Amino acid sequence: MAAADEFDGFLIDLDGVVWVGREAVPGAVEALRALREAGKEVVFVTNNPARRPGAYAERLREAGVPVAGERVVTAGTATARLAAERLGAGAGVFAIGAPGFREAVEEAGLMPLPGEAAGEAVAVLVSGHREFDYGELLAATRALRGGAALFATSRDPTLPMPGGAWPGTGAILAAVETASGARAEIGGKPEPRLFEQARALIPAAERVAMVGDRLSSDVEGGRRAGLATVLVLSGATSAEEAERAEPRPDHTIDDLGGLLR
Repeated sequence: MAAADEFDGFLIDLDGVVWVGREAVPGAVEALRALREAGKEVVFVTNNPARRPGAYAERLREAGVPVAGERVVTAGTATARLAAERLGAGAGVFAIGAPGFREAVEEAGLMPLPGEAAGEAVAVLVSGHREFDYGELLAATRALRGGAALFATSRDPTLPMPGGAWPGTGAILAAVETASGARAEIGGKPEPRLFEQARALIPAAERVAMVGDRLSSDVEGGRRAGLATVLVLSGATSAEEAERAEPRPDHTIDDLGGLLR
């Protein structure tokens, strides 16, 4: 029996599972189509905060996977909402991240402040982006040493890319935490918030599995959320690392197509 037959619904990671950088993982699109044709409920969940859910949904549609933006949950939006709940609407924050993350912060009702005004921020929000620099690190450190709270989208140290992993949010967060002495509250995987939001989108599915490529966020987070776990070896985790994992994922497959084999 194929692993897909055990479940009614899936929470599926994107980076390292559906694509690596701009390149689709071979067979991933076909597997997603097959799951939909089989009547499986699918929600996409990602710790990549660079873009808004609608942008990821558009990329999936361009690849041939019909999906609405509401079926994509990102650590960026989850973290922005978490901070807004903790701080209240209109709170001034210093946000480190790509434009898509800063848009999510504004949409959550928070007020992003420029670096020169970071000392007035009641919180610092951290996500990965390629333009991170010493100025941002300095502004964040000053705000945090002044008493601001710290939130981050994840602790994922790397992002799967063709030719080798790139530094991820966790690498930037490590610099911020080291310089400030603060400890971040995480809005993305493996913390429960993102899983709860995604699971709530498919209430009719009784047997749900988390499918991802990273043991520390996808598998551990899925397990903590009470979900079955499927580790995919097309991204951040090697076969040797999977063998050493404790506890083991419920299933380990080479790629997304392995759900159907």
